[in-house]
Amino acid sequence: MKKVFAAITIAFALAFNAFSLDFAFRITPNMVFPRDEELGSGFGGVLNADVDLFNLFTVGIEGGYSSVKQKSLEKNFNIFMGGASAGVYYYPLSRLYVSANGSYGIYKAEIDSPSVVDSGSGSYWRAFFEAGFRFNPSIIFNAVGGYEKFSLDGDDFISTPFAGLSAKFNFSFGKKSSSSSAFMVTFEQDAPVYPVFANLYKQAQMGLATVRNMSGAEARDVHVSFRAGKYTSAAKECASVSVLNRYKSLEVPVMADFSQEFLRFSEDGKINGELVISYKYLGKQVTEVQNIVIDVLHRNSFSWLDSAALASFVDTGCPEILEVSKYIAGAEIINLKPGLNSPFQYAAAIMEGLRLGGIVYSEDTLTPYTKFRNGEETDSVQFPLQTLSLMSGDYDDIGILVCSCLESFGIGTGFAALNDDFIVLVDTGIAPEKKTNQFADEDVVSDENTTWLALSMKNFSKGFTESRLSGAKRLNAALKNQEDSEDSEILVNVHAAWEFYPPVTFTGYKGAYKNPPKDSIVKAVNDATSYYINHDLASLIKKFRKNGDTKRLADCYVRAGMYNEALAEYQKVGTVAAYNNMGMIYVSQKNYRSARAMYEKALSKSPENATALAGLKKIKALSGE
Repeated sequence: MKKVFAAITIAFALAFNAFSLDFAFRITPNMVFPRDEELGSGFGGVLNADVDLFNLFTVGIEGGYSSVKQKSLEKNFNIFMGGASAGVYYYPLSRLYVSANGSYGIYKAEIDSPSVVDSGSGSYWRAFFEAGFRFNPSIIFNAVGGYEKFSLDGDDFISTPFAGLSAKFNFSFGKKSSSSSAFMVTFEQDAPVYPVFANLYKQAQMGLATVRNMSGAEARDVHVSFRAGKYTSAAKECASVSVLNRYKSLEVPVMADFSQEFLRFSEDGKINGELVISYKYLGKQVTEVQNIVIDVLHRNSFSWLDSAALASFVDTGCPEILEVSKYIAGAEIINLKPGLNSPFQYAAAIMEGLRLGGIVYSEDTLTPYTKFRNGEETDSVQFPLQTLSLMSGDYDDIGILVCSCLESFGIGTGFAALNDDFIVLVDTGIAPEKKTNQFADEDVVSDENTTWLALSMKNFSKGFTESRLSGAKRLNAALKNQEDSEDSEILVNVHAAWEFYPPVTFTGYKGAYKNPPKDSIVKAVNDATSYYINHDLASLIKKFRKNGDTKRLADCYVRAGMYNEALAEYQKVGTVAAYNNMGMIYVSQKNYRSARAMYEKALSKSPENATALAGLKKIKALSGE
């Protein structure tokens, strides 16, 4: 018995030290049906006082009385008992209660008959089950069935099944919710929210909320979502759980589906958000709203802890940026040179178009790029539309604008944020092992996947060619110095970065930018391509002519616009690819008869060749067949 009561004492101590203390009182009138044929049916009742632990177990004490009559001798056995009890319970449905219980203790039996008055004592045990209906969190009515055994000096005294009805009353002491709230919510935010990462917060948490059930019963089918009025497009579900028991907590990573309005947050501040908690309580659908406050930085805030995060500023959804990029690239489309790398030509057009439109470098006096690039302080970065509207920006601001215009026209980009320069990378689509077929090795940068043009924003005002040459030189040197270091990757592919830092769209910002005349864009691009032809391609032509590499020599002639020389070299090669290239040249010269002959020669060697078949189809369309 000492061990039993010690266990009860420990259980009570644990309960008092917990967040709250739950008691359950149960009154159970019952009937007993002794197995001894000499004993008749009896009646009695038991009172239990339990402590509820972990929403699953109960431990406590009990006291009771039973009266049993011996038929032949007209004896009455009045049994008084008391002991310790324990049980386990469960709610399979909101209002359905089931439990299994046991108790152990001592009793005293008094024999009452006309001829004998006597008494005795011993130990007893009881085991019983309950099933009932929960009317509300405090009251449950149950049907009870079980078995009890009373022993006297090691021998059975009375063994009997019993059945009855019970009323269980639950009481709670300690910290509770207010009368209007079933939950207590706390919210912790490790760092302020960056508006530029608005799309990132659909998957990444802004902070952690703890939702604690302070009601008198478990909450079922719990769903927690976040909304913030005009700053969110819709409520974002953050967490769900099938059952949240009393005084149990649910940790909720708070995420959000922010709206365009969120990017209007022009100063550091706070927004009032709401956690919407939807749940079922005793079978009834309930919705509760709890307020939380979110710390937010101004819309241009940025941290350089991960330079790849800058990709969120590269905007392909802004109508104003799309309009500008289409206008500039459209000027080059009519001037596009066949055989010359098209991303090269479009990059030249975009950069020269922005420069001719009046975009200039202007150091940010409050958060200059060269000082904040390697710092831990929060930087301020312009959205591309802001740079376009303000007509100026720091190195990174102009670089983001260039990337956005190129991406808006379908040209892949990247960037390298160096300490003293911001390099825009333009994906040429040329495999790294083939870059020396089109460029001098030092004039481009490559990684394992592609070859990049490297445009220096430090030299933006000097035009495309100077920016391209100085950017490649500076970046190749930085990459060489990185080979033996443990620094993070210098090159950032915008598309790869978008997987972790989705882009946001900032629109509706008006400014002074006006598109330059198209002929000035065409002239600037022609100057850029002429330099490329007269330097890169001229040196390659000289090299391939010297080593007798006919195929590469012919390709270089095509890129340089020297079509007659290219035709002569391709004729020497005589492959399917050579015939197709000759067909392409003749089509550009509108010599459709010669083009047809070349494509037919290609098909004679490869009847299913897709390029040749497409070439013939194009000729028929152009010649009206």
